[in-house]
Amino acid sequence: MKSKLKKVLLPAMALSLTIMAPAIAEGPTQAAGQRQLPEEIAFQIPTNNYCSADKSLDFSFQLSNAGSTSADITVSFYQQDGTKLTTEGTSYQEIGSTIIPGKPFTLKGYATGLYHINFGNHLQCSERVYLGRIFVNTGKASLLARGWVNTNGAVQNVEVNGNQTFELAAVPTAAEAAATKAE
Repeated sequence: MKSKLKKVLLPAMALSLTIMAPAIAEGPTQAAGQRQLPEEIAFQIPTNNYCSADKSLDFSFQLSNAGSTSADITVSFYQQDGTKLTTEGTSYQEIGSTIIPGKPFTLKGYATGLYHINFGNHLQCSERVYLGRIFVNTGKASLLARGWVNTNGAVQNVEVNGNQTFELAAVPTAAEAAATKAE
């Protein structure tokens, strides 16, 4: 009786595995051990300091493209209540601003984008930002970012990814995923 079960059961199990194998193969096409890159990175901005017209805060930020190809990215800054800051930065005394928060832009290979703003004089202290996020809009990018907050000469660093290069990649659109699958 056991030999009859083995003769029937083993071929049936093998057949069911061959039927199931194509369904498994249709899953994610990521190579074994390869992880998907994040689409964004978030970081804190240490602006919970005294702030007034007499004790203003300067916030300065720079984002560099560590790769040779252009990167399509967006940088956003958020106030304490989660509201996005969309104010263009200021430029003076060799401190520049080329990034407009919340607006997508292209950063050429090895180029650096800059942002600077003053809270207390240029913007109200209540408009201070506490959170930043960097998004990649299309493709992928290798980036470096850092900044600082200066309160009456006391400088606090803004660290993004421990001041190390980080990789971001946009989630492919349905058309891009289909084209990749067809290859």
